[in-house]
Amino acid sequence: MHRRTPALLATALLAAGLAPLTLAVPASAAPSGLSGDFNGDGYRDAAIAAPAATVNGKAWAGQVAVVYGTATGLNPARHQVINQNSAGVPGDAETEDEFGDEIATADLNRDGYGDLVVGAEHEKTGDKEDAGTVVIVWGSASGLSGATTVKNPLSLYGSYFGLSIAAADFTGDGKPDLAISAQGDTGVPTYRIRLIRGPFGKSGSTGTVSSYSPGIDRPALTAGRVDGDTKADLVVTGQKANSDRLAGAVYYKGASSGLSKAATLPVAETAAIGDLDKDGYGDIVLGNPQDPDRDPSGSTGGRINVVYGTSSGPSTTRRNSLGQNTAGVPDSAEAGDRFGQALAIGDFDKDGYGDLAVGAPGESFGDDQHYIASAGTITLLRGSASGLTTTGATQLTQDSPGVPGSVEAGDSFGATLLASDVTHDGRADLTAIASQENDPAGAAWFLPGAKSTSSVSFGPTSIGLTNNQGGAFGMDLAG
Repeated sequence: MHRRTPALLATALLAAGLAPLTLAVPASAAPSGLSGDFNGDGYRDAAIAAPAATVNGKAWAGQVAVVYGTATGLNPARHQVINQNSAGVPGDAETEDEFGDEIATADLNRDGYGDLVVGAEHEKTGDKEDAGTVVIVWGSASGLSGATTVKNPLSLYGSYFGLSIAAADFTGDGKPDLAISAQGDTGVPTYRIRLIRGPFGKSGSTGTVSSYSPGIDRPALTAGRVDGDTKADLVVTGQKANSDRLAGAVYYKGASSGLSKAATLPVAETAAIGDLDKDGYGDIVLGNPQDPDRDPSGSTGGRINVVYGTSSGPSTTRRNSLGQNTAGVPDSAEAGDRFGQALAIGDFDKDGYGDLAVGAPGESFGDDQHYIASAGTITLLRGSASGLTTTGATQLTQDSPGVPGSVEAGDSFGATLLASDVTHDGRADLTAIASQENDPAGAAWFLPGAKSTSSVSFGPTSIGLTNNQGGAFGMDLAG
């Protein structure tokens, strides 16, 4: 990986075996209660999935690297590596399990420490190939320790339990729940969403389970509060049934009785939810990175749609769409850019409005003489009283001030994004992945929102792993 003197995201905004671990927490300190704070010290941590990692010679067994947060950001020297050979984690690392293909965080047993939820959709259960599994790795004052399997309500051959995971309080009872997508039921395969209610116990106990059919294949789940009440809502994106084309996203409203399908939204592959206009309602950003030749619903280079929230859910009239040819958005739309493949909403400049980071990992640079293909870029768009604006929009690459590294072909910078206030200063920080940096390992960038904090980049070797042990590093992020 190419490095440069660490600098600041703030500059760019204004012009990124449970390993033995000792994490000091004052004996008298109460845990923070933050969902992504695994050791309760008040600083959010980052879980970085590596589902293609080789573990003990098993290719694609998968594992998750956890990098702990500090007052100055993520510190790769403070880390754990979690796989199915780790002490206290159920199962064994096996070829093609892809442990960590999906991850999420929440304080599932309500002890004040964030817990890590890990899916392995290809896990074999008994004689059932690809039945899938989901485990909860529990937070504590010393970090993550011990794990419990979440019971698969319908374990079948090819059920792919853990295909996607969202953790939030969908029923408003103060107990975080898990929404988990899988393929289920007998006869014609149908993708389902299982809502497993909290609380979750280390013994494996849970609340009741409900099942929903979104009418979407390989459903990806995004949780957030849209209508301003105490219940989280769910946005489901994915493919049309029995097709490789994208489907219209589906909005489920959270309710005390569970989830209620309430609206169909624009076609999307990805989603993010956050309050862009500070009106108290969550706005839904939907990403469609497809080109028209790949999917008729796509737009050259990719596009995002914004659906603003209201007291009753997604607005049917207040919506807008933009891409890299929209006035004020840096660069221009080109086939293969994949603008919208990754989305993250957070208040990076601490003005009270959610801002949007958009990844375009297929973005290329240069001309015929010096062409740099699929280097990748991130576009930062500000929130305002009128919603998302292109005023002051900023593009980040590995050649930008404040971003370590340098632009290289094939890096796919911006493939995965996470907005989270790691440093606990009221500003969201951005963790970004270049999925093909040091091909094929991948690498992470911590880009802070604060002017006083330095950015840093790190890959598998920075946490004591080989590139093979960190395969697909950053395929998913949680914190």
